[in-house]
Amino acid sequence: MLNPILRREVQTSLRSWKIFGVIAAYVGVITFFAVLYIKATMSGSLYSGFDPKDIVYLYALLSGLQLGLILMTAPALTAGSISGERERQTLDLLIVTRMSPFSIVFGKLLSSIGLILLMIIAAMPVYAVLFYFGGVSLFYLLGMTVFMLVTACMVGSMGIFFSAIYKKTMVSMVLVYLIIGVLVVGTLVGYLSYSTIYIQAYKQIYDYISLPALYGFFFLNPGAGFFSVIDAQLGTNFFDEITMTYWIGNGLKMPVEMWIVNMIGDILVSGLFLKLASLKINPGKK
Repeated sequence: MLNPILRREVQTSLRSWKIFGVIAAYVGVITFFAVLYIKATMSGSLYSGFDPKDIVYLYALLSGLQLGLILMTAPALTAGSISGERERQTLDLLIVTRMSPFSIVFGKLLSSIGLILLMIIAAMPVYAVLFYFGGVSLFYLLGMTVFMLVTACMVGSMGIFFSAIYKKTMVSMVLVYLIIGVLVVGTLVGYLSYSTIYIQAYKQIYDYISLPALYGFFFLNPGAGFFSVIDAQLGTNFFDEITMTYWIGNGLKMPVEMWIVNMIGDILVSGLFLKLASLKINPGKK
């Protein structure tokens, strides 16, 4: 019952040495930063003493690095999924099969997410250092992996949608990277500008306007969701410090954690873009 698109993509992609080269480079980058962090921590311990709790922050560093690499990799994997079929003149062959257009685009997304999952699994041995020192459980790692996969689905669905619209893969890839930049940096700049204005003008009602602003600006921001997960797992306050909610007493009390809102928004957006992409390649839509 495996999706035919997924089965074909897995069988053809794993025969290429480029996939293994990408995975090796991915693991190599993560290993390099892990070794660099551990070496810096050990060097500082010569004078102040080594604290195993410092290794916990290695988990945040590696997870953030992985999320950044996924955000850069997912558009490259999906931006040519439909346009590449057009260039090879095989899209018509896919359309005339018994598969529905949604199954085609969903299979393309699954094949890309499967490769990203393989990259995450390949980097798991690097995380073994964390389990040696303690402070991070396997449950935390699984939860972070699920969050990254949901984020990759959102980014990948955008790539498939633009690939269905534009014939050039490069155009689709550039558009997805621009959207990622807006979601990560643009929403943060917009929220900080919004908050600064209202803090100066309406300090007394800031408690009431900050909560809608937080959800409105950051419900699709991968960085906000990531720091919210880190805060929930490690007990840190990265999200509060970035969004300046620590200015309000003990911090703004959010009824729903941002990472939950972020994942729900990612799932809804992924379904929307996949549906639009399936409608675009459907020859009988008119």
